Amino acid sequence: MVSKVIQKNRLRSATKQNNRCFYCGLPMWHSANQDEFSQSYNLSTKQAHGLQCTAEHLKAKSDGGGNEHSNIVAACRYCNKKRHQYRKPPSPERYKKLVTDRIAKGKWLPESILCRVQSTLINQ
Repeated sequence: MVSKVIQKNRLRSATKQNNRCFYCGLPMWHSANQDEFSQSYNLSTKQAHGLQCTAEHLKAKSDGGGNEHSNIVAACRYCNKKRHQYRKPPSPERYKKLVTDRIAKGKWLPESILCRVQSTLINQ
């Protein structure tokens, strides 16, 4: 269960980031608005799952990072999960560059999700 402090700081970060993922820049949804988000971007519930807003510690708790707002950014579930699949997760700056480069090549997130979200953003 996520602590109240982390929830509060995740929401503060998401608001500051205009509800965009710190790494990929795509829009994210919060627990109360998944259906609305899915409809807005023409995504199934399963497809939208990866774009759920999560709290990402810039400095891992295992490395001495805390739950203060300055150490927490909002990241989509997909980016957060992928970063921590590395044996040694890259720094936030390095990972953000890696994600940005992969998006530019169309190699981040399943193509159907990326195309639908980007298409909707262009047409807004």
